[in-house]
Amino acid sequence: MDEFDFLDDEEEEVVEGEDGLKLAEIYKLTMKLLRLLEDLKSVELKETASLMLIRELVGEDKVLLGLASKMLQDLSLGFEREDYVI
Repeated sequence: MDEFDFLDDEEEEVVEGEDGLKLAEIYKLTMKLLRLLEDLKSVELKETASLMLIRELVGEDKVLLGLASKMLQDLSLGFEREDYVI
């Protein structure tokens, strides 16, 4: 398997080529953003930054808005391992 192939454990689907490269870069940047968020001392800044990221990711997409709302609701109720595949 090429080093840039991405294996999704649940579906066992390999994403190759340009999409695989993009997905690998998104993952790398996401992990960096999460580390930066964790390093923030202020809880208010963490919340604000998290909400800004969600707003930028969701944009005007109604499906993503519904998915994000459902995920936040589940997290607030303590359901952490739900399946959010659309």
